[in-house]
Amino acid sequence: MSRPIPDARAIAARMAATLETVMSKVLDAKGIRHTPKAISFAVRSSRGLLAWLLRAVSLELRSLHSHIAWWGRQYFVDTAEEEFVARHASIFGVKQRPATFAIGTVTITGDPDTALPAGLEMSSSEGLIFATTEEATIDASGSVTVSASAALAGTESNYETGIQFTAVDPWPEIDTITVETAFAGGADEMQPEELQAATIAHIRKPPQGGAGYDYYDWLDDVFAVKAVRVIPDVVGRGSVGVVVAMRNEDGSGRAPTDEERTAMLNHLGNPLTSEGVRPVTAYVSVHAAEITEVPITVRARPDTPVVRAAIQEAFERFINTLGSDDDDGNETPIGATIERSRLSEEISAANGEYAHDLIMPSESYTLGDYEFPVAGAITWAAEA
Repeated sequence: MSRPIPDARAIAARMAATLETVMSKVLDAKGIRHTPKAISFAVRSSRGLLAWLLRAVSLELRSLHSHIAWWGRQYFVDTAEEEFVARHASIFGVKQRPATFAIGTVTITGDPDTALPAGLEMSSSEGLIFATTEEATIDASGSVTVSASAALAGTESNYETGIQFTAVDPWPEIDTITVETAFAGGADEMQPEELQAATIAHIRKPPQGGAGYDYYDWLDDVFAVKAVRVIPDVVGRGSVGVVVAMRNEDGSGRAPTDEERTAMLNHLGNPLTSEGVRPVTAYVSVHAAEITEVPITVRARPDTPVVRAAIQEAFERFINTLGSDDDDGNETPIGATIERSRLSEEISAANGEYAHDLIMPSESYTLGDYEFPVAGAITWAAEA
C-alpha cells in the first residue's frame, strides 16, 4: 500500500494539535495562567504568530514530501521521467535507436555505357537529398537500376514508387531518375516511451546470446521494427528464420522491402560469416511478414451507427494487442492465435453494445507462420 502524501493544510493542522498539547503542559508545569482558547488562537488563528510559522513550515514540508515522492518514481524505469529512463537504459545497455535512413532503388536512364559512381547525389522536388550506394553503368538499353539511400534520417525521406529525382551536379548523360522501389525504413529517433518499454523488456528477458526474443532486440537497436517472429530450422537443421514486420509512422505494421531485409541480414550477420550480432553458428535468413486482414462477421444489438463504430474500435484494439504484454497467449502478433472467446469479450465491452452474435470466426484459429494480422472489414449480419 502506498503511503499517502498529506497536503499542507493537514500538516499544519497536525502540527497545531501537537503544539497545543505541548504548550498546555509546559504552561501548567510552570504555573502560568492560560486558557485553551488563548492557545488555540496563537496556533490556529489567521492572526496568530505561531499559526503563521506553522503555515510556512507546512508548505515547506509538503514540498519536501513531493520532492521525495518524485525521486521515488525515478528509481523505477516504469515510472521514471524521460531523462531517467535514458539513465536506466544506459545502465542495462539498452540503446536508444537513432533516426534511420530510408533506402530504396532508383532507375536511371540516359546515354548507354555511362559509368555512374557510388554516392551520386539526387534531389527530390522538395529538396531532399538521396545518394546511390553502389557503382553502376547504364546498359545498352539506356537504363540501370541502382540502390540508394536518403541523406537525411527520418520519415520525411520515405518516398513512393514513381517519384522523379534530378541529379544535384550536372550530368548531361542522365535523362531521368525515377524511384523504382519505394524508399522505406526512414524513422525518427526512438521515443522515450519506446525506450522505456525496451528497457522493461530487457529487464524481464535479459539477453541469452541467441534466444528467440534476442532477435527482436538486435533488430530494434537499428531498425524501426513492429514485430519479429523466429522460426527454428526454417530451411534445415541449425537454420533460423526471422520474420519481420516494420513500424509505420502511425504505429501500424507493414512488410519490409527487399532492401530493408538485406540491411537487416547484414546487421544480424550473413550466413557462413563471423560478422554481425547473431551467434556465429546460426544460419540466419530474414523474411518479410505477410500483412493479413482478419475479417469478422457480427450481429449487433442494438444495431446502430454508434454501436457499430464502438465495435469497430474494440475489434481494432483486440488486433493491436495481439502479442503485446496484455496477451499472455502470444509472444508476437506474427503467427498469433485468434481466440474467439477473447474477441467476443472485447466486443462485449464496446460502448453501447447490449448483446451480439459473433458469427465469424466460428472457432479459434492460428495465423500462418509469416502472417501479421490487421483488422479487416466487419460484415454486419441482419437480425435473425
